Amino acid sequence: MVRPEESAAAIAAPEELAPVYRLAESDLEQVGTLILEQLSHADSTIDEILRYSFRLGGKRLRPLLLILSARACGRLEWEHYQCAAALEMIHTGSLIHDDILDGARFRRHLETLNLRWNSHFAVLAGDLLLTKAIALITGCGRAEVYPIVADACRRTCEGELLQVASQGRLDLSRAEYDRIIEGKTAALLETACRLGASLAGRTESTVDLFTRFGRALGMAFQIFDDVLDLTGTDDKTGKTLGTDLINRKLTLPAIHFLQTAPESEKSTFLNLLGADPFGPAQAEEARGILLASRSVDYARKTAMDLVHRAIGLLEEFGRGEDGPDRLAALDALRRIAAFIADRNM
Repeated sequence: MVRPEESAAAIAAPEELAPVYRLAESDLEQVGTLILEQLSHADSTIDEILRYSFRLGGKRLRPLLLILSARACGRLEWEHYQCAAALEMIHTGSLIHDDILDGARFRRHLETLNLRWNSHFAVLAGDLLLTKAIALITGCGRAEVYPIVADACRRTCEGELLQVASQGRLDLSRAEYDRIIEGKTAALLETACRLGASLAGRTESTVDLFTRFGRALGMAFQIFDDVLDLTGTDDKTGKTLGTDLINRKLTLPAIHFLQTAPESEKSTFLNLLGADPFGPAQAEEARGILLASRSVDYARKTAMDLVHRAIGLLEEFGRGEDGPDRLAALDALRRIAAFIADRNM
């Protein structure tokens, strides 16, 4: 029996996107049912942990993008639902592992798995979600999907590994940062849009357009997320913030600051991040320096430019499309892009 908090209706849909979620409501219910079937386990402990992980995922953005991309392309198959469920499970598994790496304590106003249980349980739960996602992908019977999803998983892991390797590196370049976020965040959003179009039988050029849309959207999402780590509050976002500076991970605001700030301010900032011992007090002082600079605004503008690029790709595609369902799906994708640009959560 599905518990109320585990139903498709429990998706943390932002109010601004309510019409978008209504458009895909029945599709997301199908995806949610598939996920819950995969999470069900005969062992009560494993069953509890897997079902709890389902509550941490939030907006179900990747399934939503995949479904809407398919609708915009004019054809929705059962394989779309299977791939959407698998991508969400891969994403949730990566979040569990990310929370361990960051030492995060809360996500979506809930305790992270590593806090509610411990890091051993959390690592293995994330691994188990990935194996169940693989089972869904192989079960869809579309061989062309396998290398696409495998590549997305590879890029996601590489992005995370590169970020861990860059921790404490105060000379991180913009190119290196872009490579990190293209992997850790953009890869799965890109793949969702790509699979939506390719499984709908679209041409290579159209699939490439949706792939580029998802990549731009994913990079913008991560840059805004990195800005929120500096400017947001834990109670509003429902997750632990401020972990980037505490873990001495440079994101775009810090990279831009180190490239453009006067030498005296740069020296103060570097001394804070290089302090030994280094703790929350030094991280908070470094955060204040960034907030007083123009680097946060620069990062926001960079993300906005990516959102505009993504919307421009949809306009390019939409010129050759007709039919109310396709146009409604395209409009929903534009709304998602606008929400990512305006979100405060």
